Amino acid sequence: MAPVAAESLDPASDEFVQALARGLAVICVFGEGAEELSLSQVASRAGLTRAGARRLLLTLKRLGYVGQRERAFFLTPHILELGYAYLSSMPLWRFAEPILEELATSLEETCSVAVLDGTESVYLLRMGTARLLRPGVSVGSRLPAYATSMGRVLLGGLSPPELDQYFARAKFTRYTARTVIDQKSLRRIIGEDRERGWSYVSGALDEGIHGLAVPIVARDGRVIAAMNASASTRRVTKADVLKRFLPALRNAARKVNAQLAVRR
Repeated sequence: MAPVAAESLDPASDEFVQALARGLAVICVFGEGAEELSLSQVASRAGLTRAGARRLLLTLKRLGYVGQRERAFFLTPHILELGYAYLSSMPLWRFAEPILEELATSLEETCSVAVLDGTESVYLLRMGTARLLRPGVSVGSRLPAYATSMGRVLLGGLSPPELDQYFARAKFTRYTARTVIDQKSLRRIIGEDRERGWSYVSGALDEGIHGLAVPIVARDGRVIAAMNASASTRRVTKADVLKRFLPALRNAARKVNAQLAVRR
């Protein structure tokens, strides 16, 4: 996800802490292809002055979240504590991990759990096999919700107003010849997937991958996450995916849902 310029995060509210927003914007400018950045690059990407960016970088450096090598700044492993604080605060992450691992082992395929964040699905858990698909995808990776099976399951859990907001904000890119970007068609597909309780996507984001996902629900029935299994289109067919993966995914999701039902 592209970082948001700090200056654009200034709502008219006395409760909004501009300094915190700017600090988070500085952290977000780093990523793949931007592992090390100069002061000028950080300032430009975060929408800050050089002086402001310098103060924030030096503060983050003092706290251990940023390192410096000559004129280049970079994130340190200490930054992982921020992400782990979120994961460790979620019971879902703690007890879904062994269930997902068991699922991946039984299917001998890559299995994942994701949640919806804005217009993207974000990976919370991912269990690979020797045939790991999309090696660039790991915990924390973000993918466009409309083009993935987990994303469509998560979109199916939104209320009508929330879904309208999603379509108003999302950007639709055609990644392959099979990517559906027409909003009317996507709404129909999301509705059909919601009704049947699972979503199957093949070749929408990557032409060589099948994806099948089911919802994970809270005690009140809200869809709070999605679980999926992925496989290469060269090895298995859609019929194989539905016959072998769907019962296993539903069983794993039931186990997670049962754990959620007894936890506040």
